[in-house]
Amino acid sequence: MDPRRSQSEAMQSPPEPTGRIDGKLLGDTAWNYGAFALMAGTGVILNFFIAIRFGVETLGIFNQIYAVYIVAAQLAVFGIHDSAQKHTAEHGGAAARADVARSAILLAGVIGGAVAGAVFALSGWIGALAESAPVGEGVALAAPGLLFFALNKVLMGILNGQRRMKAFAVAQSFRVLTILAFAFLVAAMDWPGHVLGAGFSVAEVLLFPPLMVLIKPWRAELSAAEGARTWIRRHLDFGTKALPNGFLAESYIRVDILMLALFVDDAAVGVYSFAAMFIEGLYQVPAVVRTVVNPVLVRLAAAGDMTELARFGRRIMAMSFAIFLAAAAAALLIFPYLGPFFPDDLVARSYPVLMVLTGGLALYAAFVPLDFLLMQAGQPGWQSGLMTVNIAINAGLNVALIPLFGITGAAMATAIAFALSGVTLNVAVWSRLGLKGGFLLAGTRLAPLKSK
Repeated sequence: MDPRRSQSEAMQSPPEPTGRIDGKLLGDTAWNYGAFALMAGTGVILNFFIAIRFGVETLGIFNQIYAVYIVAAQLAVFGIHDSAQKHTAEHGGAAARADVARSAILLAGVIGGAVAGAVFALSGWIGALAESAPVGEGVALAAPGLLFFALNKVLMGILNGQRRMKAFAVAQSFRVLTILAFAFLVAAMDWPGHVLGAGFSVAEVLLFPPLMVLIKPWRAELSAAEGARTWIRRHLDFGTKALPNGFLAESYIRVDILMLALFVDDAAVGVYSFAAMFIEGLYQVPAVVRTVVNPVLVRLAAAGDMTELARFGRRIMAMSFAIFLAAAAAALLIFPYLGPFFPDDLVARSYPVLMVLTGGLALYAAFVPLDFLLMQAGQPGWQSGLMTVNIAINAGLNVALIPLFGITGAAMATAIAFALSGVTLNVAVWSRLGLKGGFLLAGTRLAPLKSK
């Protein structure tokens, strides 16, 4: 099927009522907050269990395996999941969506398989670089999971594009619960600690069949070879441009830690990292909303209705800001009571850092659900460019303020960078999408949406 025909087919489909905060959006958000809470709790339990049952050394091995896996996973999926999500949301016809799905799955399988094979082949070298043979052995066991991670990420992107967010939330939860269950199995069987790395592969292999059943990409009519090749090229082009955004978005809220390592001692980094751990959790509060609203933004951007896009964006900003304030207030209230459980006055020393970071993130929290808008509007290259600017601002401020104020300077720099990210987003949507004044100032007389 020709993608141009698919677009025509989508235009003939009755549009979803996507420009308001309706019961579906609120329900989807609630489901995904539940999944987020489950994933966060499971992560804490997993780390505590490994440390208690296997020891701190094995915990370090596991987290090194995890770090390699996360980086390699970005390469394995190669931004194809972003393309699958965007184009699924954009095209309404069943045949067109199946065409998008089949081509994305095929491409993810090829790239994911290549990355999985490369990581497996390099696992010994990775272990040598880490000066830990168990790390290399664990990476080898996790490597097959990269193939299925790429496939599953695409399938979940398709679920996201279809706004099947309950299934999306259940899939997210299944993954982390399987990894935790496998850790219990490793302990029960008294296997060596590096076998924990196989949990990533087991989770992805078990998740793949139910996701395929949910998507059913084989049910629609087969496309012409030329049409399939066209979609593969489109996915590859989109993914190549979106890939930098994936890497940079993962590191954006960790820039301060990297900068501190260059200027202060390990103890100071430890104090700051304790507060930053809570900030990473709080950041996920608006990020969950972003996942839910992305397919809605695709439809509004594709329709070119900038007035409705501005209105919807402001509603989402208000909702995200309110939810974040509640979560942040709870975190700031509970944090001081953790003091007796940690040594070296860690909680009291990190509390000022947490307060500064939370203040900056509160300003950014309103915009986080919208900060992938350029990608949803079909401009992944500009999306990666926007994230590059944000990273550069964050790093530059940290370099300027850490030598003067230490960890407080890092907190100040990152808080300012968070606030400025809202400004850069508004400038970007004004420039690239014709949303005059951005979300905060847009009126009713708006320019038409620009093409790529």
